[in-house]
Amino acid sequence: MSERVERLKRLTYIPQKEIGWLLEQAELADKQRAIIEEHQRQQDIAVNQFRQAQKDIQHLSGERSRYKKALQQTIKNMQFTITVAQHELKGDAE
Repeated sequence: MSERVERLKRLTYIPQKEIGWLLEQAELADKQRAIIEEHQRQQDIAVNQFRQAQKDIQHLSGERSRYKKALQQTIKNMQFTITVAQHELKGDAE
């Protein structure tokens, strides 16, 4: 940016008014470029955070599935234990 500004300032064949306008345009273009770069950086950060969130969701879904299966197995084991205990109690009562 500063190279363009310095080059524009050295141009003597262009009227001063036009040089001022060109300088303003060069500065404006530089500010716009900086804003675009910052937006791109923020977008990259957002994309990375989104991808990490997707990975976390997949991981948590896998954990949930494992816990659900373990809980279902525990319930089956308890039901079996209750059934066996009921049969034993019936046998003792007779």
